[in-house]
Amino acid sequence: MHWFYLTAAVSAEVIGTTLMKFLVSADQLALGTLAALTMIALAYLFLGKATLRIPVALANAFWEGLGMILIALVSLQLLGEAMSLLQGVGIGVAIVGIAVLNYGHYQQEHAE
Repeated sequence: MHWFYLTAAVSAEVIGTTLMKFLVSADQLALGTLAALTMIALAYLFLGKATLRIPVALANAFWEGLGMILIALVSLQLLGEAMSLLQGVGIGVAIVGIAVLNYGHYQQEHAE
């Protein structure tokens, strides 16, 4: 269930950021800000639930990394924004970092 909460936290962050961009672009600054704040608050609520069973470092890396990747994909697909090669490399490095943290956590659990 803890991974469900972590996935819900990532989803809430991505939805909030995307709604903010759409609403602010439609001259709805206050509504966009309110949507973002609401979804980020929900994301932190889910993140807090996830960290009851997942170490904070792993949960935060997963939340931030996957959130960044998904927001980048949404911005490319839905918002028509561009990404440079260097930004793509940065996303690749983030993926490697998340994998290394996850592997380290796995090793630590099995050593105990």
